[in-house]
Amino acid sequence: MNDKLFVIGIGGTGMRALEAFVHTCAMGMYDKTEINILALDTDLENGNFNRLKELVKDTYLKIKGYNKTHYALDSTFFSAKINFFEFCPDYSNIGKNGKFASLSAYSYATKEEQELAKLLLTDSVREFDLKHGYRSQTHLGSLLMYHSILQEVKDNPKASLSQFIQSIFDASEQGNARVFVLGSVFGGTGASSIPIIPKAFNAAMNIIVPGKSLSKAFFGATLLSSYFKFPPPDETQRQSQLVVANSKNFALNSQVAMMFYNEDQTVKTTYQKFYMLGTPSNDFETKQEGKETLTGGTKQKNDSHYIELLSAFAAYDFFNVKKAELLEIKDDKREVQYYFRALNENGKLEFKDFVNSHLVGEFMKKFGMLVALSFLVYPEKTDFFAAAQAKTLEKNKIVGYDDILIEEVNALKKYFSMFHFAFDKEKNILDGWLRQVHRSANGQDNFLFNAELFAFTNERELNKFAFNKQIYRANDEKHEYKTGIFSNAFDEFKTEFIKFSDEETISNKSEKLIKRIYKTLVKLYEFES
Repeated sequence: MNDKLFVIGIGGTGMRALEAFVHTCAMGMYDKTEINILALDTDLENGNFNRLKELVKDTYLKIKGYNKTHYALDSTFFSAKINFFEFCPDYSNIGKNGKFASLSAYSYATKEEQELAKLLLTDSVREFDLKHGYRSQTHLGSLLMYHSILQEVKDNPKASLSQFIQSIFDASEQGNARVFVLGSVFGGTGASSIPIIPKAFNAAMNIIVPGKSLSKAFFGATLLSSYFKFPPPDETQRQSQLVVANSKNFALNSQVAMMFYNEDQTVKTTYQKFYMLGTPSNDFETKQEGKETLTGGTKQKNDSHYIELLSAFAAYDFFNVKKAELLEIKDDKREVQYYFRALNENGKLEFKDFVNSHLVGEFMKKFGMLVALSFLVYPEKTDFFAAAQAKTLEKNKIVGYDDILIEEVNALKKYFSMFHFAFDKEKNILDGWLRQVHRSANGQDNFLFNAELFAFTNERELNKFAFNKQIYRANDEKHEYKTGIFSNAFDEFKTEFIKFSDEETISNKSEKLIKRIYKTLVKLYEFES
């Protein structure tokens, strides 16, 4: 891709959609591409926000090279170069103790303005603590987020948000800036921010450099409707928290939001493409700690869902749309184009549901090979990457990787504990992102791969799993590799690995090893390289 890509995740749903997006980068879906990611949330302590930062900063970026220059690569895992930015508005100084109420009583507010504020904002809305976000109060959230963005670039011209917006401008001046926004329309932060992002960023650019704008940039976004639920707040929590989101209202919130997007001319002319996504119902119940409805904070670490991966591939589609098509929409002042995704009635998700038909084989290969790599890295008995770095594979003629930094070894191991599975103290399986997504699709073989991939529950069962021939479904069984009578899948991998050589154009040893592993897996599973 020649275009400069910018991805913005907003709110809790946006954080989980960004997680899915980062995993598509780890698969290698963005070869030879540099991507700027902005995580935007009002809740600095949010569990999903912190899980995303851990995924990017502690795994992906370190895998690309610990304290080293990163490069975009081709035909390998972790091929995209990622630049990570974050912005969390500080509302502690708003009004009185982080509450909106006292703003209407400021001396500069006229009596009419004070009365208008009281009319538009109920007592509960004006009094609740903004620390955990907008809590489905989109009318309040849009106002606050817009002005928070402008205030941030004014007060901190060299901070993360200012740098991100400046990067969009620099790319747009060359005619190749694409910005995609990930978030929901049924909650608080995402629903509040998606409508105002292009306008707010444009105004912010004028603050950074007076007279400059983002008028040449292309914008796309998901309009993600309700797809999960959580326990409703009880009366005690409603009285103490004043405003608490209730998932029973998400479907209605989604309907109202869609009416807004269908009518608001500013939104319809600042975006070029909208991708409308949702599920038939919001019966998927995300796990939460405790009995109370979580309004935010460290405990709010909701499970991942397949709809977030669909959102990530909506971004992928937008980034691959022909530039002429986007120019035609923008230059002719045409309204935004809407896209929908329909799934099979049987509920089974296929690779073709995520990408266009000509990309199905590539997606199947890259996703499956990343899954295969997890079995060569995370379990201690088959930790090929660490063994190569520790020189314990010398007898197999696998040498030259002992100067890989231990931080890079640990980052790769940690990535796969987050991507696929980890162990608790009793060696039982803890579900990572992939297994959570599988569960959200109602389990069995409903999600892309063989149901056996998700069946093992502890280390003993894991050791019996034949990853060389049980990753794909039966109709994809040609993508497997055989073992000899006296060998196993790990031994067969080592035998094939030594037939390849390192990529001379790659300077970082960690990435050299990863690229060689990638080529070996592609060959073993009989995919085209």
